[in-house]
Amino acid sequence: MRLLRTLIFATASLLLVVGALAQNPNIKHFDKDGLSFDYPANWQFSDQSTGQMQFIELAQGDVVIRVRSPREWLKTPEKEAHAKKLIQDQYVDAFVTSVEQAGMHPKRSTVTTQIAGADADGARVRAVLDGAVGGMDSYYRIISDRFAQMSILGSEKDITKTAPVWDMIQKSLKIEPPPQPQPTPQPSPAKGKP
Repeated sequence: MRLLRTLIFATASLLLVVGALAQNPNIKHFDKDGLSFDYPANWQFSDQSTGQMQFIELAQGDVVIRVRSPREWLKTPEKEAHAKKLIQDQYVDAFVTSVEQAGMHPKRSTVTTQIAGADADGARVRAVLDGAVGGMDSYYRIISDRFAQMSILGSEKDITKTAPVWDMIQKSLKIEPPPQPQPTPQPSPAKGKP
């Protein structure tokens, strides 16, 4: 009997803790068209999605975090490579070009992080503006057959300061798998016919 009471008490306690965490008023949850993640309620939120891509931008002060995911399912390595060139490489190249056009000399390096619990490759671009180092980190990986990209832009100091927000988003990011085709029912052969 004592064991049963202990188990009931432990289960009830766990449910209370989970319920309290799920209702934290400082955290919001985005969930639309198969893409979801948590983010701080005090950050500005902008959904700039189109028919081709989900594009969410979060900002606070001079820091911007972007989550981008084309809606197309990537079923082959060739499509994945094409998406990397189109989404990640062109995005980073355009940022480097804009920094160069502003008269700065960006340095580019290869970096990795975790997105949704797995390794994600990326690029770090840094330049000096008015004595402060800043730039962009941009990472990508394939999740549930969709390309997912996360980037953060700001000063080095601000990027470091917002690491807990970055961690919250990248750890909670999910993409639902593609819908599975329903099997077509086959007519059963008529009884008595050969």
